[in-house]
Amino acid sequence: MREDSTPFYITFNQYCFGVGIIALAFVMINTVPDQMECVLDNVKEIKFVDEAYMIYGVYDIVAVVKTETVEELKGIILSIRTVKGVLSTLTLTAVS
Repeated sequence: MREDSTPFYITFNQYCFGVGIIALAFVMINTVPDQMECVLDNVKEIKFVDEAYMIYGVYDIVAVVKTETVEELKGIILSIRTVKGVLSTLTLTAVS
């Protein structure tokens, strides 16, 4: 809470788009089962991958990608798809 008793929060747009980030995407990744940790380590090393986690469910890994241009986003997704052990991806692009 701020001094004037109003809650302090930032909106999604302020968090992402107010600091030069144009494209924000969540990349869901399926891997070869015994290569999940190796894929996770390799994905975390890719430029503009802000976060990456192993998850349970239909997908094995989720990566958070933040870029300044849509063209950079395309290149990062291609980089993720070509990591050894990646079987498939699904990209969810945030719009607001």
